[in-house]
Amino acid sequence: MHAPEPKKPLIIRIQERLAASRFLTFSVLLHAVLVLMGGSVVLFKQYVEAPDFAASDGGLVAADVAVSAPPEQPPDMTQQTFTPQTPQLISPTISAIQTTNVSTPTFQVQAAVPMMKVMPNDAMEKALSNVAKAATGSKGISTGLPATMGARAGGTARVMAMQKNGGKKESEDAVMRGLRWLVKTQNPDGSWAKGAKPTMAAMTGFGLLSFLGHGETPVSAEFGPTVQKALDWLVNNGVKNGGRLSAEPSISQAGSYAHGIATYALGEYYTMTKDERVVEVLKQAITHIVKGQSSDGSWRYAYAESNHPDTSVSGWQIQALKAAHLTGLNVEGVDAAMDKAMVYLKSVQGPKGGFGYSSKEDRYSLTGVGVLCTYFWKQTKDGSVRDGIEFILDSVKTRYPVEYKGPNADLYAWYYNTQACLMVGGAAWNTWNRLFQDQLVKNQSPDGSWPPVTTSSPGDLKDPEGYGPFYRTNLCILMLEVYYRYMPTTK
Repeated sequence: MHAPEPKKPLIIRIQERLAASRFLTFSVLLHAVLVLMGGSVVLFKQYVEAPDFAASDGGLVAADVAVSAPPEQPPDMTQQTFTPQTPQLISPTISAIQTTNVSTPTFQVQAAVPMMKVMPNDAMEKALSNVAKAATGSKGISTGLPATMGARAGGTARVMAMQKNGGKKESEDAVMRGLRWLVKTQNPDGSWAKGAKPTMAAMTGFGLLSFLGHGETPVSAEFGPTVQKALDWLVNNGVKNGGRLSAEPSISQAGSYAHGIATYALGEYYTMTKDERVVEVLKQAITHIVKGQSSDGSWRYAYAESNHPDTSVSGWQIQALKAAHLTGLNVEGVDAAMDKAMVYLKSVQGPKGGFGYSSKEDRYSLTGVGVLCTYFWKQTKDGSVRDGIEFILDSVKTRYPVEYKGPNADLYAWYYNTQACLMVGGAAWNTWNRLFQDQLVKNQSPDGSWPPVTTSSPGDLKDPEGYGPFYRTNLCILMLEVYYRYMPTTK
């Protein structure tokens, strides 16, 4: 039997155990070092890199992370971009009426032309802003428009006027188609039609009147550029010709019509926008009309006293002077000229209440001119106005039925009759509105224009070419805008 082996010292036992497990210890130490190094790399990466919140498709960014926008490009100095704040159409009963005040897309107005470019200024923007606020129903807002033009603000004002005066959705749709046809057919320089300058000036004045009648201005969403170009053409030609908006050095026979129509349009434009840059040429244009009046109160071809009086020419000058009166510019001689014009109209009224061409007659085609122009200035339903309306309605019953495709269709007479009957109101308007509105709507061409009439009227109403389509289409647009374009008011 052996004696027990004596116990080894502690330090020797530890050395023996370490020697036996040296491979395991090395492995543990190595893994510990690797773990520490890996953790350091992760922590360092999280510290120096921003978190990426973009979705895998690059389409989303975390909502609570601020993203810096790239620096803006330098502005393009060749054009300005406007985002007009146009009112929405609000209607409890005619909600389907289509207008330009449906959206607010941006559009571009080109930079100034060498002569004069009419661009929206502070006064104009303020005026249009007030009109827009009034159109959307804001209380306590003055549009700056005369009461008779207030419904042009659009929105509820237009809808209420249409409801009150018997306008239909179909007629407003026809107006929109007509305006869009004018957009498509406008010349690149802003005018309409081809040929002699007075003819182009007359059609451009008519076109501008049609857009203004719908409340459109250079800042309108859809029609702004069209209005801008037409305005530039009229103003620039007026500047070149000393305020003669017929676009000629002196007023010609055709120019006497064109100058009156274009001045009428420019006067309405200023009243709606208060754009001071058109004031000088507008004042010159108005003065030409005042000085061109004959001693008997009429206006004649070429504004020449040697020519015979002309109720048709006079009618356009009277409408232009009425527009001038509404501008508030107080151009010298306007009111006196209108007073003299009333004396002339009285002198050509026939025994049955109609109005004549240059002497006392009962001519159907000119009676609406006489009635409208008389009422425009007097704003009263005196004997001459009542007699004229009665003659118009009697003529429609007996000789001149309101039929677009009939043998006696006369858009020129209808243009004046429509406004005259609305101004007088009552049974006269109810009768006329029932006759003319549907005729115009159902006879509009698919492209938005109005076709030639089969009539013995002047060739411009029958002519499928030339300025005929522009003349007919503008007359029809202006007639269908009657529900809100000018409202009857007292003085």
